[in-house]
Formats: sequence, C-alpha cells, structure tokens
Amino acid sequence: MRGIETAQSSIARRLSLCLWCVSIFVFSSGEFSWSVERTSEGPAQQLAYPSTPNIPQTKGAFLGYEAAIRIGLDRHPLLRRSRETALAAEAVMNQAAARYYPELNAYAIHTGGTVRPLSAFNVGGAQNKPTSYVESAGFRADQLIYDFGQTTHKVLAERAGQEAAEKDIQTRKATVILRVQQAYIHCLRQKRLIDIAEETVRERGVLRDQIATLFKRELKSKLDFDFISVELTNAEVQLLQAKNELRAAFAGLNNAMGVRGSEDYTLEDLSTPSASLDSLEALITRAQSNRPELLGTTDRIKQADERVSSAQAMNLPTIAALGMAGVIHFSDAPLNQYAGSHPGQTNLWWGAGAMVSVPIFTGFLIDNRVAEARQEKYKVEQKKVNLSNNIALEVTDAYLALHAARQQIVVEEKEVESARSALTLSKERYRLGLASVVDVTTATTALLTAEVRLSEARYGVLAGTAALAFATGRGLLEY
Repeated sequence: MRGIETAQSSIARRLSLCLWCVSIFVFSSGEFSWSVERTSEGPAQQLAYPSTPNIPQTKGAFLGYEAAIRIGLDRHPLLRRSRETALAAEAVMNQAAARYYPELNAYAIHTGGTVRPLSAFNVGGAQNKPTSYVESAGFRADQLIYDFGQTTHKVLAERAGQEAAEKDIQTRKATVILRVQQAYIHCLRQKRLIDIAEETVRERGVLRDQIATLFKRELKSKLDFDFISVELTNAEVQLLQAKNELRAAFAGLNNAMGVRGSEDYTLEDLSTPSASLDSLEALITRAQSNRPELLGTTDRIKQADERVSSAQAMNLPTIAALGMAGVIHFSDAPLNQYAGSHPGQTNLWWGAGAMVSVPIFTGFLIDNRVAEARQEKYKVEQKKVNLSNNIALEVTDAYLALHAARQQIVVEEKEVESARSALTLSKERYRLGLASVVDVTTATTALLTAEVRLSEARYGVLAGTAALAFATGRGLLEY
C-alpha cells in the first residue's frame, strides 16, 4: 500500500508540474504578445498634451486662439469621458481573450456522510461508500483547446469595438475643437460690436455737445437737442447690451474649453483667411475619407460581422482539457472503505481528462443569436449610409456659407465707404443748415448697420473656415 501511495504521490507531482509548466508557458506567451501590442499608444493615451497652457484666472488675462484649443483638448470632460470609454472597450476585449489562458482554481471541501468530493471524476476509490468524514484540497486547471473560431471571432469583434471607441475619441476631439473655435470667434465678434457701439456713443456725444452749444446761442432748436439726447441714450443702452453679451460669450468660451476660467479675457486678433477653396466634390470626398465617426462606423460593421461569425461557430464542437490534483484526508474512515484504511489517513491524488462538447439542441438559442447579430450588422450599415449623407450635407452647407461670407465682405466694404461718405455729407449739410438732425442720425445709423454687417461677414469667414475644416475632417489633423 505504501508503494502505491508513493507512486500516486510521484505521478501527482509530475502532473502538477506539467500543468504549471503549460499554464506558465501559455500565460507567458500570451502576456508577451499582448505587451507588444500595448507598446503603441492609441488615441486614448495620446490626448494629453505635455505643454498644455495654464488656464488664465486673472481678469483681462491674455488667451490666445491656439492656447484656448489646447486647453479644451486637455481639460474638457467630454474628451476624458470618451477616453475612459475607450479604456473600458479595451478591458472588454481582454475579457474575451481570457479564454485563451488556462483557468486555475484552488478549492477545499469537507463532507460528511456517503458523499465523496471526487465522485464527479469517477476516479478509483471515489464511489459512494458508507458514512465517513472526508476533507479534500487541491487545484483544478481548465484549458480551452479549440472551439472552431468562436473565441477568435469574439476577440476580433471586441478589438473592432475598441478601435471604434478610439475613433469616438477623435470625433469628440474634433467637436471640442470646433466648439472652442466658434466660441472664440463669437467673443471676437462681440468685442467688435462693442467697439462699434462705443464709436457710435462718441459720435453722438460730440454731436450732442455741438447742438447744445448752438442751442445756447439760439442757433438750433430745443427739438434738435432733445432728439439727439434720446439717440445718445439709445446708443448707450446698446453699448450696455453689447457688454453683457460679451460677458455671456466669455462664459460660453469657458464652457467650450470645459473649464471655469476668468470672466474676461484679452483675445488674439485673427486675420481673415483668403486661401482658395477646392471644389465641393473634392471636399466631400475628403470628408468621407477623414471623418472619424464614419471610420468608427466602419469598425462597428466589422465588429458586427465578427459577432455573426462567433455566433455561427457556436454550432461547432468545443474541445477542452481538465486536470486536478490535491490531497484527501479521511477523518473517520470506516473499516470497510478499502483495505488498509484507517482514521486520519491522508492520500495524494490526481486526475486529468479531455472533453468534447457538441451542441445538439439549444432551444434555438444559437439561431436567434446569429439572427440578432445579423440585424445589428444591418442596422450599423444603414447608420453608416445615413451618416455619410449627413456629412455630405454638412460639407455643402459649410462650403456655401463660407463662399457667401467671402462675397459679402466685398459688398459690405463698399457699403461702409458709402455710408461713411453720406454721414460726412449730412454733418456738413446740418452745420450749414441745409439738413435736419434726423438726417445726421439716420446717416449715423446707416453707417453703424453697415459696419455691423461687415463685421458679421468677416467673422463669418472665420467661423465658416472652422466649420468647413470640421466637416471635412481637416481641423482634427491640425491638432
């Protein structure tokens, strides 16, 4: 009996050593290949800029155009949330790849009665016997050998999902860039409107002082003085409204950057771009190739296709290996358990086997999973078609808006020159008594309106350029 126990102990140690070697080899090989894949950083790790500017906190601090965009890319919570989503998708892919590795579990069992902890293996000496108390402890190793592509397609599907999640980061990045650009340009527009309003207040203030002097000398009527005073008050009210709108614009800029910064910034003047535009067809083609959300939809289609293949592979067999080794202790072994048994006896044991599982009938579970995966693929394909059409529309709208703004600048510049000449003439005619103060204020209003339209056209070109860069995917490549 002692010789049998010694042989069992030797075999158990060898099997345990073999299982550990196989586990270590497979785990080490998989870890090595995975470490190679992770050496290249994806968009989830490349978002943070090492030289991100600090957020200006003092009132009136300078905030450059590029600096505002960099702050938004580093601090906006929308991007940080997308980054965590991509990392979660990577973890899901690793969960799918876990079936490639052996599963090793430790266990401890205590039984009393006629139950044997090893009866599931049906190894020698494990059949039900009369009442006894048995303790057993050991290790169990399970290893998938082959499942005809079920796991492989599942891993490929989740990898495509991870790539789509990284494309989502790029989409959010492009959105943040556009929002910061639009908010910055809107602040510049509001500051220009304040300059125009202040100039109007000064013009009407000077005119009111002149009329007040002439009224004291009884060269002008009180009606003229009252009328210009009302016009000056209206201009001052418009100036206050413009300043409040500028404060709201600065709040919108902070929101676009995803921070709580100062309520007032000194902004950088931007020159109006004058580069020629490509044809509309070329811009649409470029957008179809560069837009990250469209590329991400392509990854989603690939993910759905791999899920279809994984679900179809469930109809095929699965081959797995199983091994166990441990120690068993008989606290109160009965005399008729087997020859030579005695209370307090301890034995080493081991067991190994292979299992082939063939699905015969699953209640149409596999068929429905395949059908679900196919419908998901069809849904994503239709989403891609709709997204492609929307992108083409975005490019067209941005292109036409930019083209119209450029043409409007030429027209409004001539209009401003004409309005300024008309104002000069009306002032001279009023000084000579050939025109009324209404003519002067009307000319002032016309000049104000023309300057506002010119300002809107110039900043419309800036906003249109940013919108077209976003629509074609070029804005993302610049940052």
